[in-house]
Amino acid sequence: MASAKRDFERFVAWLHLPATKPPPEVKRLANLALSNFDGLAQTVRQHSQRSTYLVNHARRVLAQTPDGPPDIQAVAADGAWPWQRLRDMTIGPFRGFRTPEPFDLQKRVILFYGPNGSGKTSFCEGLEYGLLGSVEEAETKRIDGRTYLANLHARRFEPPALRATDNQNREVAVNSNPDTFRFCFIEKNRIDAFSRIAARPPAQRTELIATLFGMDKFNEFVGHFNESIDQQLTLTATKQLALTGKRNALATDQATVNGEAKALLDLANEEAALALTYSAGMTYAGLKALIGTAEAPGRLQQLEGILNAVPPAAIGLSREGLLSAFEASRLGQEDLAGIAAKLEARSSQVSFKDLYTAVLALQATEGDHCPACDTPLTDAKSNPFDKATVGLAQLKELGELQDERETAQGKVATASRELRRQLANLAAFVATQGEQETPMGRYLAGLAAEPVGDWWTAVYPAQVPQEGGAVAAAVTLAQILAVADCVAVQDAATLLARQERQRNITERDGLIAFQLSVQAQDLKRQQLVDGIAAAKGRIAAFDVDNAALIGDVAQEALEIARDTPIKAAYDRFLALLKTYRNNLPGTLMAGLNDAAMNLYNEFNRNDLEPDKLAALHLPVTGEQKIEISFRGNPQVRVDALRILSEGHIRCLGLAILLAKGQSIQSPLIVFDDAINAIDHDHRSGIRETIFESDHFAQTQLIVTCHSNEFIKDIQQHLPAQRRGDCQVYLFLNHTGNYQPRVTGNVPSKNYVVKARVSKDALDNREALASCRQGLEMLSEKVWRWLASHDLGVLNLQLAGVGAEPGLRNLCEALFKRLKDAATFNHANKTLLVAAYGRLLGIPAANLVWTYLNKGTHEEANRDDFDADLVETVVQTLEALDGLDLRVGR
Repeated sequence: MASAKRDFERFVAWLHLPATKPPPEVKRLANLALSNFDGLAQTVRQHSQRSTYLVNHARRVLAQTPDGPPDIQAVAADGAWPWQRLRDMTIGPFRGFRTPEPFDLQKRVILFYGPNGSGKTSFCEGLEYGLLGSVEEAETKRIDGRTYLANLHARRFEPPALRATDNQNREVAVNSNPDTFRFCFIEKNRIDAFSRIAARPPAQRTELIATLFGMDKFNEFVGHFNESIDQQLTLTATKQLALTGKRNALATDQATVNGEAKALLDLANEEAALALTYSAGMTYAGLKALIGTAEAPGRLQQLEGILNAVPPAAIGLSREGLLSAFEASRLGQEDLAGIAAKLEARSSQVSFKDLYTAVLALQATEGDHCPACDTPLTDAKSNPFDKATVGLAQLKELGELQDERETAQGKVATASRELRRQLANLAAFVATQGEQETPMGRYLAGLAAEPVGDWWTAVYPAQVPQEGGAVAAAVTLAQILAVADCVAVQDAATLLARQERQRNITERDGLIAFQLSVQAQDLKRQQLVDGIAAAKGRIAAFDVDNAALIGDVAQEALEIARDTPIKAAYDRFLALLKTYRNNLPGTLMAGLNDAAMNLYNEFNRNDLEPDKLAALHLPVTGEQKIEISFRGNPQVRVDALRILSEGHIRCLGLAILLAKGQSIQSPLIVFDDAINAIDHDHRSGIRETIFESDHFAQTQLIVTCHSNEFIKDIQQHLPAQRRGDCQVYLFLNHTGNYQPRVTGNVPSKNYVVKARVSKDALDNREALASCRQGLEMLSEKVWRWLASHDLGVLNLQLAGVGAEPGLRNLCEALFKRLKDAATFNHANKTLLVAAYGRLLGIPAANLVWTYLNKGTHEEANRDDFDADLVETVVQTLEALDGLDLRVGR
């Protein structure tokens, strides 16, 4: 139940031990965190809340925080307790108690039971506050302590007044001390959480020990520290780097200014070299003038003007070409006329050829008779088809002449078209000369687009004048050839113009290339001049322009000097804090292995022998596992949380907590509903170990529980010699005044005690009713005791299948087993034989045994009981109850 703050205080105290040897800055930071713990605990690691909070405080006051140990309440040494038993407590107004309620706590065993909501938890929280100074549930629910502890109806709370008895039997006030009393409390919630951790992934089990010992809040607090606070600190001289970069740039500017003359000279040399590449003796200024500009045109602009004038296109016509075209047409026409004359001479043969061809065409269909007279070929004097074939062979030369005519016609047509094309070009030239209306123009324009026949003969060959001086045609060949000569002259001039144009293009392209080089050189000079001017300006304005940055650099240096020690302190502080947390399991569990294992085995005394533990290895770091070895295979160590059932894990958690209480010799253990965290199968073993064995005979035990049966079982099995040191409180819900109803004089539920009370009140009937329950309980205990000495096998008579043995039959079987065990010697044996002898000496038919066997039932007109026999039974049970019948004794 100790708070995370108190756990952190213990860390700070450990940090200041000489053996830890942390740097002074780490101690200052730890002291600062402790002094601001409440605010620090409200932050989390998300969005760097924790580191932001801590850095803000560290910047303000870390340098002024002392590095000495703070005033922390000292931790009591194990066994050095300020008192030996609680005496009383008055509680209220506090939580569920509206008004003060006194409790007598002088007994060694104090049992509290009642329904849920009746005030048991408020009572335990009163003890917690009185012993520890705080209530963990308030921290868990993040509720202000005074708000949580105040009674709702009284609207306030008073710290419970808790007193105790010291080692000199003096009454002393109990002062809260979480270090001293932190392990006095065993809660149901812790055992439940411990069992649930077994179901988590292994990586999440590091909180195992912290949860069990109530240090999970401290574990959570440590987990919210950010791994680094660098982002919240000023550690890097970013502004200095920026200023240095600018100063480096300024140095570059200064070098630029210093190299101005050389750079300009280098540029002039480059410009001169560029001009010389144009021509020897050319200067850069002359080159620029030669290239020219829009304002001062030069050779480049002149060439552009020349090249913009497009020269006339070449017509491609000459005297020789034209004469050749005329001659080709004439020759072709003459050849065609000669072939035509030959064909005309043989015109009759043409008819025979056509006839023979037609006859042969009928051979495919009329091949067996004459196509003319239909006479079968076998009867004909001559075969017409053979005659046609021979005739065609004889007319082969005629076919060749016909083919030559077609070829000659093609040549004439080609020559005519070529001549017409050249004359068309000539007509175009005439038109360009404006001579369309001259005889030449009209002649050329009047030619058909596709003339036929020997249309050129009017001009070619050249006609001679007719008699009388008339001209044969409108134009003559000489005139046409004269025009062709004019065309040739123009084509020659066009060729020369094109050659000159190409030279101009080459010269222009060269000047354009130099123009680009000159522009690049001028741009380079301008950039140099501008760069030098800008560098001079930046040098002159640097301190003014960067005044703010220069100031920031100075401030940044102060911040780095301030934050660097904070980073170093935090990194070391966090490492030590995690080391302390990781070493807590070893600190808390040191020396508990054997004690916890023995308690666990006693809790599980009914398990098979191989299933009990041979060894228990508790972790010494948060990352280690709880390992166990079973007696059935002691050489093998296994993960306890993986192997054990949930019920066994709960028993293990309880055993560890009780072993811790034993190790520090705690005078008090408070079970806050812890028994209800244990399943029913293990409750009897736990009850016997805690309340019946000698493990906690000197320890005050306070138990709250809503199980009436468990409270009853404690009272039944509590050894008789310790029974007087036990008190039972009953809590009942309020009746309207919002104050729990507390009964502190609850009669004992022990059957033997109740039997004596009833017998002393002359209520024999109730005395026997209690005796029957007591005899059943004691006989079961005797049977288990005999079994622990290998004498547990009994011969019992049963009334039928599934029937329970009668109580007298059980007593007779136990009596016989004791008498027959001749080799069994034990101090209890004689007393048990005598006791069962007295009980069985009462006749079975006696009304006493009727009650003992059957129980009490309402029956009318029943005889009175023999008071002496009832007394004998009560005394015998008291004698049995006084024996030490614990298993194995």
